[in-house]
Amino acid sequence: MPATAQRIDPLPRKRLVRENGPLYQQLVDELRNLIASGQVEVGSDLPKEAEIGERLGVSLITVRRALKELEDLGMVKKRSAKPALVTARAPTAPAGYRFGTYDDIVELNRGARLDVLSYGKERGVAIERHFGLPKGGHGYCLRAVMLTRNETRSLVTTFLPPDIGSQLTAEDFIDSIIFRNVVRRTGVRYLRALVTLRAAIATSSEAAILAMEPGNPVLRKEMVFLGERERTVQVSVIVAAAENAMLSYDFPLEETGLPDAG
Repeated sequence: MPATAQRIDPLPRKRLVRENGPLYQQLVDELRNLIASGQVEVGSDLPKEAEIGERLGVSLITVRRALKELEDLGMVKKRSAKPALVTARAPTAPAGYRFGTYDDIVELNRGARLDVLSYGKERGVAIERHFGLPKGGHGYCLRAVMLTRNETRSLVTTFLPPDIGSQLTAEDFIDSIIFRNVVRRTGVRYLRALVTLRAAIATSSEAAILAMEPGNPVLRKEMVFLGERERTVQVSVIVAAAENAMLSYDFPLEETGLPDAG
């Protein structure tokens, strides 16, 4: 066996279960522990993706996502047609917040707390546009901050249409995942979310809340939640420091009509 090869033995023989959180995150934790403890040495290969998946009872998609997370942290290097190479025992890059599925939303908000600044009727062009209201029509607006370990992580502004917003009060927003509060109180169905990310600079008011200098880079995440018949039932705008956000894609290029090399 080559000196850099890594046997499957160090990995625990068990099945990961969704009840313990997102499967990919559990796998990230398992592999990080093995690398940090020295059971898998820097410079050696991790086991093959298929072996990892079979050992822990997860799909190749889950394995690849976990390896991408470790690569983003600087701990492994993924290679085409070869096992991932271990490059560091500890993260060499700051962890970002991955966002793309409901599990990601839950994981992102694990241990977080929502502090409500205000909630009530509000008018504005954005409210009229999103909810199809006549000029001067009012919706409802929640302004809050998201905290982790008592540190402000993001500024959250959420708009609701009048028929939904009127069923809620500020005291109803006890869950850090805002739409779960809405569903619990109103029963409205959420079917999908459209997410738009924009780079921006912090305004004076945003900077004061986020404890940064005005003009520092931030990422604005706009989430438009759609219900039955494609109706917009919630719009949330989340502003966070740019270093706390990460966007990544993983998509195949085989058989896509690319010209042959050479």
